[in-house]
Amino acid sequence: MPCRAVTALPGGRIGIAPHSLRAVDPASLRVVLDACPSGPVHIHAAEQVKEVEDSVAWSGKRPVEWLLDATEIGPRWCFIHATHMTEAETRALAATGAVAGLCPITEASLGDGIFNAVDFTRSGGRFGVGTDSNIEITASGELKQLEYSQRLRHRARNVLPQRQGESTGLTLYRAAVAGAAQALDRGKGGIAVDESADFVVLDRNHPDLAFVAGDRWLDAHVFSAGRAVVDQVYVRGERMVEAGRHRARGAIAARYASTMRRIAEMA
Repeated sequence: MPCRAVTALPGGRIGIAPHSLRAVDPASLRVVLDACPSGPVHIHAAEQVKEVEDSVAWSGKRPVEWLLDATEIGPRWCFIHATHMTEAETRALAATGAVAGLCPITEASLGDGIFNAVDFTRSGGRFGVGTDSNIEITASGELKQLEYSQRLRHRARNVLPQRQGESTGLTLYRAAVAGAAQALDRGKGGIAVDESADFVVLDRNHPDLAFVAGDRWLDAHVFSAGRAVVDQVYVRGERMVEAGRHRARGAIAARYASTMRRIAEMA
């Protein structure tokens, strides 16, 4: 029944998320993987130093190392965070075709550490971004934090583009779209025939876009204006956001306020 409920949703995909090796023992992980031979697999790995230490204590191996040795890792896998990897783990994970699911704002907020994006991407690794908290939920904010973390790590500027003069915003956005599409089993991502018509329309009249053109719009969006320049959002060809507001925002806000009032009255 749960599977039918998910597949009935527009764009729904069935996957498994065993959280981490801290929450799932090897035997349980194998049972779940055997029961779900296809579809996305998302797992937290090497988010914090203590997690790595705990993994070494019970298995003799680091969490990413253990997963790579004990499980057949491939493109349907998404390693959430993967912050604390050795150089060997970084190259090995990239070679599997798995996606690194990064939450740069959360990782910075918690002081977890900095993902080695340079070595990972230059070894052919793919990444997507998301949020692991409610501090800030913006794609542009996550991408900006990712690039800035690499600048701090390497004491350099425009770190992730691999070609001189290439738009950093375009590099980040294009890579994140492709990685996210793979991690969600949603095709290759982007605007193309047979792909889901999911896209964002920026406000060309916004002051922060007035002095730039072409790919530099994405630079302004990621590093300066952020969500303020988002005008419309389409999901599967249906407009969900117009003039920067979700079409159900009024109803959602009213329902939220009503719920909070009831909770306050119960306290």
